[in-house]
Amino acid sequence: MTAAEHLGIVSAAVLAASAFMVSRAQRFFGRKLSLEEALSVGWVAWSIFMAGFVVYIGLKLPLGLTREADALAIGVAGCLSLVAILWLARAVTDWSRSVKISIFALFLLTLVVVSLTLDLSRSQV
Repeated sequence: MTAAEHLGIVSAAVLAASAFMVSRAQRFFGRKLSLEEALSVGWVAWSIFMAGFVVYIGLKLPLGLTREADALAIGVAGCLSLVAILWLARAVTDWSRSVKISIFALFLLTLVVVSLTLDLSRSQV
């Protein structure tokens, strides 16, 4: 399997796990969720997953990781995303604020990782 296939499968798994948690909202969140909150849970889970993957991409060049590490890193990012959502299910009540924070944080993290990776690649040449 290629890294893109692993990324697609784990993305689907993260979203499916989020959907499962939302369908059993009373058990995980302690209350029923509105449609907006349910969509927010899926977005936050996916953005945490993508943030973990972006960090891996940023570390790949400096650490000299090979393609064999891609699948493991994608799996770890997916697991961290699900653990974070399980924690947020009990800790956070304002999901619209969490979505705003996750959008901003993912954008900022991507900018930082891209700039650092470009700087590192230029210094190695």
